[in-house]
Amino acid sequence: MKVRFKKDLPNFRNLDEYLVIGFGYHESKARFYLIADDNFAIGYGMSKHFDIIDDTTDGYVRRDDLNFGFEFYLEQGMNNLRKDLSNYWEINHPYENVRYFADKKYPVSVDYEKSMLNEDNKLSRIEGALLFIDHYLYEQLWDDTYREGLEFHKMNSLDYLLEKKVKEPIAININDYKDQLLKFIEKAFGIREGSTDKPDYYARTLSGLISALFVNEISSVQRLESFYDDCFVIEYENRYYILSRYWAS
Repeated sequence: MKVRFKKDLPNFRNLDEYLVIGFGYHESKARFYLIADDNFAIGYGMSKHFDIIDDTTDGYVRRDDLNFGFEFYLEQGMNNLRKDLSNYWEINHPYENVRYFADKKYPVSVDYEKSMLNEDNKLSRIEGALLFIDHYLYEQLWDDTYREGLEFHKMNSLDYLLEKKVKEPIAININDYKDQLLKFIEKAFGIREGSTDKPDYYARTLSGLISALFVNEISSVQRLESFYDDCFVIEYENRYYILSRYWAS
């Protein structure tokens, strides 16, 4: 399904036709559409602003579970990519959707190039999140003799870590790496399954920021342990991105 906007709108100028990411019905039976703007922010498209020029729905999957049980359809590519969704509001996650819009060959705006596709920007966001998270872990878990924390590094080689390893690295299925990364982070917080408190939010935020680094295919994922560190290692474009859970006395 595609739409064409009737008038010039600030964030809808890069395309003549815009793909409907999802559509469904509210409890009031009013129909709504989810459309991405030129910066790939996905939100409600007002039907008064556009004409539907292609009403084909063959490329959509019915997902009423994302709309609190009411009728809802999600575009096939988004449905295949976002296995993490529990409701349609969560679709608008810029870090999780980078690959989706690349696959759809959406034109890239200057603002998006500077933010979502700029690795230095992404690494800075991870660093900022870890400053807060590490302070939180310090306050929650520190005692007089022991503390834990999280660090993130980008390295050209694993030689140093391999020299310090206490057992052989454990390979992780690339297709499962996001779930395994989240579990790795949750373990640092001591999060129990089904938790919905603040630590769960922090863990998911950090996991999403790290996953956003990898627009193209990942080469490998592994766990590598030394005496002081438990490392989650992602090999990507001949570099190693390492989230380390460390302890210190």
